[in-house]
Amino acid sequence: MTDVEPYPLTLDDLDWVTGLAAARRARLAPFAPRFWNPSPDARAVHAEFLGRLIGSPDVMAVRSEHGFLFGLPRRGQLLVDDMVIDDMVLTDDAYWPDEGTTLLQFAARAADLSVGESWWHRDLDRQPSAPAAELGEECRLVPAPPVYDPGGPVLLVSAVADAGALTRAEQAAAARGATVSVVSQDPADDALAALLTKASYRRTTDYFTTPA
Repeated sequence: MTDVEPYPLTLDDLDWVTGLAAARRARLAPFAPRFWNPSPDARAVHAEFLGRLIGSPDVMAVRSEHGFLFGLPRRGQLLVDDMVIDDMVLTDDAYWPDEGTTLLQFAARAADLSVGESWWHRDLDRQPSAPAAELGEECRLVPAPPVYDPGGPVLLVSAVADAGALTRAEQAAAARGATVSVVSQDPADDALAALLTKASYRRTTDYFTTPA
C-alpha cells in the first residue's frame, strides 16, 4: 500500500511510462494475439505520442508511485484513454486497491466514473480474391494504432442494423485485406451486445468517462 497522491507526469517520466505500457501490451497479447499484436517499433511510437500529451493543457496526465493515467477531452467528457498499474505486481493486485482507485477517483473528480463506450472485436480471414462489396455507411477501414500490428487494416463499425449487415460488412472488409473487425457499442445497448456475442465477438476494451 502507498500514501502517495497523484501528481502530474513530466517528460522525465516518459521512459518509465512507456516501459509500463510495453509490459502491459505483452501481458494482453495472449488474450487476442492478432488484435493486440505489438508492432516492432511500438515503444518508440508510443513514446512519441505520449510525449505530446504530457504537459498539454487539455490532457490529464498523472501518476502515482507505481502507475499512471491519461485522460483526454471528448464531447464534453473526460475519456480515460490509457491507464497502467505496474505489471510486475498484478499477480496479487498489490497496488490496485490503493493506487488504482486513487488514480480513478482523481480522474472522476468526485463524479461517477462510468463506461462510455465498449469495443468488441473478432478476427477476420482475409479474402483478397473475393468481390469487394460496399462496406456500408457506418463502417470504415482504418489503420491499426501504430503500437499494434494485426497484419492489415481494421474494420471499424460504429452502428449495426442486424446480423446480416454485420456479416456483409465483414466480408467486404476481408476482401479489402482487413484482418480484424471492431464494433463500438454503447454500454446501454444490450441488444447489440447479445448480437455480437452470438457472432463470436469478444468485448476487449472499455473506455471510461466522467464529466469534464
